[in-house]
Amino acid sequence: MRIFKNRGDIYMPSTKFKSDLEQKILWSVLAFIIFFTAVFLLVFGIKYNFSAKEFFAPDNMKTEQADVADQLPAVSGKTNFLFVLSNKNTNEMLFCTIFQADMDTVSYKSCALSASTNTESGKLSEIYKSSGAAGVVNAVNKLIGIDIDYYIDESFEDYKKMFDYMGTINYTVLEDVKYKDTDRYGFNIKVKAGNQKLAGDNAEKLLRYYIGKEKNFTAANDLILAAVSQHMNETNFENRESLFSKMISLSKTNITVKDFTDNLDNLKVLSANTTGVSVYSAVAQYDGDDLTSASISDILGYFAK
Repeated sequence: MRIFKNRGDIYMPSTKFKSDLEQKILWSVLAFIIFFTAVFLLVFGIKYNFSAKEFFAPDNMKTEQADVADQLPAVSGKTNFLFVLSNKNTNEMLFCTIFQADMDTVSYKSCALSASTNTESGKLSEIYKSSGAAGVVNAVNKLIGIDIDYYIDESFEDYKKMFDYMGTINYTVLEDVKYKDTDRYGFNIKVKAGNQKLAGDNAEKLLRYYIGKEKNFTAANDLILAAVSQHMNETNFENRESLFSKMISLSKTNITVKDFTDNLDNLKVLSANTTGVSVYSAVAQYDGDDLTSASISDILGYFAK
């Protein structure tokens, strides 16, 4: 029996003392580990935007991506184009499209117009026959109140060639298209609904079908925007001089070599794989062959500078 000298004496076996000490040490180690882990996760999250994918990406990949972003020039401004598809055999305009490259928002905007559109000076088709694409530019500017900088006038045969030089595109056809035009310079087209790889022949025929036959300006804009978005790529940018020469030889245009070189920064940004380019469709609304006042106001909103 243990005899205490004083009532305040406490007896603690040595084994219990060792056990409590070990527990204190263990809890201290665990607390340190938890604290260190929390700090590490916080730093990881801030540095890698809380993304494991970024953390495990090779360092050279991160560096390459940063280098590409740093190399892209700063750009701004808006440029309006008028694209005319024509029949050189009959000197007839098939349709035209107002197109904008907006470097302020890095976006494309498209508005397809019927050749029969009425203006103060007559129908666009009549103006084209007498004054060419330059006359159509003046009429569209006056009708809508915009400022078109450049025009490109291509025959449907040459459009197909230029399209193929730049490559096929992926495009989703919303419904089966089967049509036969018996006109001397007509066309036959048969395309199934779904994802399609389009070359110049079917792309040109679809545009003529959408605008000339169906008056489906929404589908026409979508196809034009898809073509430009996919054709503006890094491979074509590397071949820019050759493609520009082909475009000059296959079209009537007021774009000069100086205009081309002055806009290389814009082309570089729009062609970069790292650039996300938005697209907008301004759908023309008609009352007969007259653009409605609401549609004119809408188009002006898209293409004003």
